[in-house]
Amino acid sequence: MQNLELMQMGLDSLEEQELQEIEGGAWPKWLKGVTWVSIGNEIIENWEDVKKGLVDGWNSIN
Repeated sequence: MQNLELMQMGLDSLEEQELQEIEGGAWPKWLKGVTWVSIGNEIIENWEDVKKGLVDGWNSIN
């Protein structure tokens, strides 16, 4: 049904490569994993500063 509607409007569906770029880019999964681990390590290593920033931010909206 979807293909018929697209054809009537003169449109084509996206190709696999185009869908991948829209749904999150072409980053490999391992690179995404390394990025999240790096962010987690930074938070752990700087926990006191992160906690202070969160508390200051929370207190600023109250």
